[in-house]
Amino acid sequence: MSGPGGGLARLLEPGALADPYPVYAAWRRLEEQDPGAEEIARILVRHADVRAALRDPRLSSWRVPAIMGSLSPQAQEQLEPLRDHVAAILVFNDPPAHRRLRALMGGAFSARTVAWLAPQVEALVAGLLDRVRGGGTWDLVAELAFPLPALVVGAMLGVPRADLPRFERWARDLVFFVGSGARDDALAARMQDSVLEAQAYLADLCAARRADPGDDLLSAMLAARDGDAGGLTPTELYANAQFLLTAGHETATNLLALTVLALLEHPDQLARLRADPALLPTAVDEGLRHGSPVQLTARIAAEDGELAGRPLRRGRSIVLALGAANRDPDVFPDPDRFDVGRTPNPLLAFGHGVHFCLGAPLARLESAAVLRALLDGFPRLALAVDPGELEWQATTDFRGPVRLPVSS
Repeated sequence: MSGPGGGLARLLEPGALADPYPVYAAWRRLEEQDPGAEEIARILVRHADVRAALRDPRLSSWRVPAIMGSLSPQAQEQLEPLRDHVAAILVFNDPPAHRRLRALMGGAFSARTVAWLAPQVEALVAGLLDRVRGGGTWDLVAELAFPLPALVVGAMLGVPRADLPRFERWARDLVFFVGSGARDDALAARMQDSVLEAQAYLADLCAARRADPGDDLLSAMLAARDGDAGGLTPTELYANAQFLLTAGHETATNLLALTVLALLEHPDQLARLRADPALLPTAVDEGLRHGSPVQLTARIAAEDGELAGRPLRRGRSIVLALGAANRDPDVFPDPDRFDVGRTPNPLLAFGHGVHFCLGAPLARLESAAVLRALLDGFPRLALAVDPGELEWQATTDFRGPVRLPVSS
């Protein structure tokens, strides 16, 4: 995607990685002045348009050809296991396959399951924070935001704690492969190596669970796999078990880091939250809206027509700028302001419609547990560097700081 202003490439510029919102605001103004501008012809930035697109049955989530299409024909032939793995992931499927996969996996994130997990999440948060208590300056990403989601989802899947670093590496490879604007043969080959390693590991873990089933999610997924003809295939089981850890890990890490960063950059809101902990749920949602850990998602037009007043052509990729929608001034008064009491807050950070994020209740639970523990146990928490010195992940789809040095 290109144009006079560089299209999506603008989001990879150093300043935009740290703060993409001025780019979105510029696109919003450009759309008002010139709706046909090439730079934004396939990018939706308004809340109403993004929300409608997320529910539009003419827009397909089947993005596997687009993901693999930038590779050479020789690489695509050699990387068939990678293609099959990506094709089996829930979020890249449309109904009816999506409906079947979601039904088989949905129980893992039910209100009952999340309530059961709550004390475990609080214990994990407390244990991680005990390691840094009284430690002066520490990296909130490395010590808390990065390990916590992996520990939580690892516990749900029954992955031994000692093996989680492997999953973390596989998760990062998948995120950068799917979210990269510059996929090439070498990156894809590295991703396939990760896929094959993960599949071999999960095959062994599944064999152990079959011999000795437990209450974990992997045992439940195996029951779905072995139960009837509509159950999970081996590839679906492996791909979605890995993706659960990936999605639950990367996005939750970014959400935690972005929310804490926003609070530390807005001491008045931090003080307000300390004075009124009842604001915790709205503060978590404001962290989701203001930070938008998932900035972009995409759909493929399945037919010709019209979308948001523009021609829709079959096969065209449409980018939905969730980050831009979450700062739309037509929906959110003073959208760049971080407000822990903001209501209403119709954020789109978890998507909308049939693809609404399965892990949303778990992400909210983790965020609330982290904020509660920091409010209670770290009254002097502060940024240890100037915000302008932070390094940001070099992807357009996901947003978060690589490190977040804090003092306590």
